[in-house]
Amino acid sequence: MIALRASAMALLISAALPTTPTYASDCYRIQDPDLKNHCLATTTREPSYCYKIRAPDQKNACLAETKSEQSNCYRIQDPDRRADCLGTTKHDQSYCYRIQDPDERNACLGTVKTERSYCYRIQAPDERNACLAEVNAQRSYCYQIKNPDARSDCLARTK
Repeated sequence: MIALRASAMALLISAALPTTPTYASDCYRIQDPDLKNHCLATTTREPSYCYKIRAPDQKNACLAETKSEQSNCYRIQDPDRRADCLGTTKHDQSYCYRIQDPDERNACLGTVKTERSYCYRIQAPDERNACLAEVNAQRSYCYQIKNPDARSDCLARTK
């Protein structure tokens, strides 16, 4: 469950940071191969890494982010992940409100609206810190993330 939440948070963060400088070298610390390839794809903007991802929903989210093609979001089976993908790639908060999980909804809203008040509503500490790191563009929040893969992913995407 933690790995799924870490990869979900990675999707949220990566989709919302098209103009933020990234540090792909931090991706190499990630142990989970799918999360590592997702991180590398989104930080280098190289979609070839997405094709190495085994999980179909994560692969399609990765392709949507790296290619900036929303059509890949529609291939995502999980309704919450599809709504998150569409919300973050289109920068449209209306998709975030379709997400059932409150933490995921607030993370989506925080990144799409760039408002940290939504991040503070997230109950899971690692997800809250990842959201705050993205919204505030401050790597210091990443260091408070306990999950090592999620921490490295956060560092790779944050100034």
